[in-house]
Formats: sequence, C-alpha cells, structure tokens
Amino acid sequence: MKLVLLHGWGCDGRIWQPLIEALRAGDATDVAVTLLELPGFGGNSGCPWPDDETLLQQLYAQLPADCLLVGHSLGGMLAARMAAQRGQTKISGLITIAANATFLQRADWPGMDPETFARFRHSLADTPKSTWEKFCGLQARGDAAMRRVLKQLKDWPPPSVDGAWLSALECLGRLDNRGILREIPLPALHLFGGKDALVPAAAADKIRQLGATAEVLVDCGHAPQISRPELVAEKIRAFLPQRGDGPISCGEPPLDKSAVARSFGRAAATYDAAAHLQRAVCRQLLADTDSGWAPEVILDLGSGTGYGSEMLRQRFPRARIVALDLAEAMLRYARERRPAADNHIVADAEQLPLADGSVDLIFSSMALQWCYRLPGLFAELRRVLAEGGHCLVATLGPATLHELKSSWAAVDSGVHVNRFLPRDAWLAAAAESGFSGALRAESRVLHYRTVQKLMRDLKNIGARNINRDADRGLTGREKLRRLTAAYEPLRTEAGLPASYEVLYLQLAAGRCGRGHVRLVDGGTFVEKRDQG
Repeated sequence: MKLVLLHGWGCDGRIWQPLIEALRAGDATDVAVTLLELPGFGGNSGCPWPDDETLLQQLYAQLPADCLLVGHSLGGMLAARMAAQRGQTKISGLITIAANATFLQRADWPGMDPETFARFRHSLADTPKSTWEKFCGLQARGDAAMRRVLKQLKDWPPPSVDGAWLSALECLGRLDNRGILREIPLPALHLFGGKDALVPAAAADKIRQLGATAEVLVDCGHAPQISRPELVAEKIRAFLPQRGDGPISCGEPPLDKSAVARSFGRAAATYDAAAHLQRAVCRQLLADTDSGWAPEVILDLGSGTGYGSEMLRQRFPRARIVALDLAEAMLRYARERRPAADNHIVADAEQLPLADGSVDLIFSSMALQWCYRLPGLFAELRRVLAEGGHCLVATLGPATLHELKSSWAAVDSGVHVNRFLPRDAWLAAAAESGFSGALRAESRVLHYRTVQKLMRDLKNIGARNINRDADRGLTGREKLRRLTAAYEPLRTEAGLPASYEVLYLQLAAGRCGRGHVRLVDGGTFVEKRDQG
C-alpha cells in the first residue's frame, strides 16, 4: 500500500515527520510514503495558488496508483474532493485529520464564526509573520501536549508568507464538502481532535449523520499527528491492509468457489427474509432494461432463490428464462417456491454450459462479486451473448462493509470481511472483451440496532466470511465485545451503519475488438427501515 500525506493551511510536509517516525517504528515499515505540498507552501514556496479545479487536477496527477490518501485540515478537505470526483481510480482509501466538511459555520453546521475568519484574513494581509505565529498557537490550543506542539510548529518556520497563503485561506473558507462526504464510494475515516480550537469536535456527529465514519481523539487539538503520532499511526495501520486483506487482483481468488456454493446453499431457506438490499438492487437493475425490447432468451446469472427470475417473467412474459446458479440448494428452492424460469442449471459463471451466441440478455444481480478472474468471466459472457445482446450486472465494490472491516481491524489483524474487486478492474475487463456501455457506482447504507444483527443477516444470506485466510474458529464473547466497542462510535440516530458499494454495469456486445465502458455519476441511498 502507498500512503500519501497532504498537509493543511499554514503548514508544509514537515508536519508529518512525527507520524512517519511512529509508522516506521511500528509494523508499517513496508508502506511507501509520498508527501504532497500545496502551492505556496514548503518546497512550493513562491508558486501561485490556482483555481479550485486546477488545484485538484494538479494534486491528483501526483498521486500514485492504489494509495491511501491522508489529509490534514485544508489538505483533508481537498483529499475528500479528490476521492469523490467522478472517474478517479488512484485512491483506494481516505483518512482526514481535523478536516471539517465546511471550515466556516453554515446554517446548523458547526465551524468557525465567519466574522472571526474575516478578522484573521485581514490580519494575515496586514501582518503575515505574526499571524502565522498566532495560527501556530491556535493549532496547539487545547491539546494535552500544547507546549510541545507549539514549540514543534514554531521550529518549522515557512520560507515565506506570500499571496498564495491568502488565496489558500480564501479557498479554505470557500470549500463546502457537506454534500461530497455522502458520495465518497470508498473506505473513509474522519478523525477529529476533542479539544480542537479551529474545527469543533461536534462536526464529527454531523459527519456521522451523513453516513460517514468519524472518530474523536480525546484531549487532542488541531494537530494530533504531532501530539499523538502513535495514536494516529495506530488508526492508519488499522486502515491499511492486514494479513492478505489488501487489494486483490483478478488473478488471485481469495476464496474457493465450492465454499461459496456451500455457504449460499445453507442459506437458501433464510435468504429471502434477510435480503433487503439484494431485492432493492435487483429492482434497480431491472429498471435499467429497455422497455421497448423483447429478448427471446434471458440468462438469470446467479439466480439464487428466483426473485430476479420472477421479476424478469413479469417484465418479459414470452421469453425463455434460464436460471443458473452455483448453489444447487438455491435452485431447488427456486423451483419449489418461485418456478418462474424455464430451465435451472447448476454451473459456474466462469464456465457457462451454453452455446455461443445463444442468449439475448444476461441479467446478473449481486452474484458476480464472487468471481475474481474478470477477463475470463467477461470473455465467457461475451461468448454466449448474441450479436445485439445486452448484459446487465449489479455487483459489489471494495468499499462494501468498510465500517465492519475497520471495526474488526481494531480487534485483531485477521480477515473478517469478504473482499471485492475495484471498479477499474470491472471497467477494464468488460472493455477488453468487447463490451461497450457504462458503469455506475452508488453507496447504499443499511442501519442496524446491534452488530450481532448485522452479522446474523450476513449469515442468513450466505455472505459469511469465506476468505481462505479467515479464522475458522468461533468468535468468542470477548472478541464480540471488542468488536461492538469499536463499532459503537460509528452509530448514528438511525443505528449502526453498514455501507455497500454497488456497481451497476449496463453493457452491449460490440462487433469486434475492444469496447469502451465509461464511468457515470452514482449516488447514496440510505435504507430507512429499521433493521431490528
């Protein structure tokens, strides 16, 4: 994993030195660290401050692929914007430190009083050096290690305090990420200082209400990476991949397909009662079908208990529907309870027992996330699809259940949450196989009264942890207690959030060669129904 650190206003890359030392003293020595500096600050002193869009483009261009982006204050606000921008593929995780959604108070959102901010701006224009010293004091104020933090900050004087600083301050006052934080489709953690004199800790509650994950570091001010670098390093290490729980490639399946079949087969009788999200996604996927088109043969790929086949039958009453699933028990349940399909076949999506060009519509809702060799999968889908045929897929991305994953990371270093491939892997594999169309990503958030209810629902739909690296022992009471304690700070008024990154692919088969699959805007859906 590559770690990218982006400082805030009035600082430069030196502010990360204590944190980097704490990381290297721990078990993250293999993490490559990249420091970014804003225009006009540190090594970029004298560079002009650009407009907002140009600034984001310049920063994003410097990011390495597959990075965890950590931003402090203004740097955190800019990092959040980069993580949320359409089509970004470099950032796989986000941590912000002392970064409000809006630095200034707006409506009922806590922040700095606009008049106080205006006075500070005038002070910077009139007496820049003394204003910077005052800002050092504000960053240290309230921290249990206030004197040490203040001394450290003043030991890092800037090369100059020029016009770029004023432009950057105006940017800080202008940015408003309240809507953006809802849309970040990847694991994110927002850290706040409990005694911060610049960004009120009350903002953490507001951010949780948006469905995001926020933690308050007790007795810390605006720069916990200086006062408590070991604590911040611990939070980062918990966020980094652990024991094989990192990014996975299309060629490295983390699980055995037979384990998938057994898990879902055992869940056949309990699946429908717990599959609230799965039904909603299936309905949304069906809404993407062309109402003026009448396919003759439909493949319901990963048909499960037959909910999708039943909906497809209502939509296309004259079509021949082939239900195919890896779990025989699921198909048996569908034949008995929802006999909407004409044929039921037990098979793997990566080895379809169907003739070339025999299917007009491939419909697959919440099943293909268990496939990890995407180039081979899409080659097989393209093979069985007739010319002019369509392929509709809903699957899961790596930000799925990131709250549960981060909470487990505070308990141990094991693999407890199933891992899924990122959107760029789906985009590339579909295009390489000759498909053209669009991928849309959205976040769907369910809420639960307890962690136990969430885990019970996962078991009831067959989505228990089936990674090869998973601990096969029972989860004891002490581990459950620690998991609950780690999850509880994420609770909102609606309950404990469980986020799902849902990827929708709407594809058509091209005639030959590589296709083009574009990324389009998604959104966030919050499930209001009480999950018990």
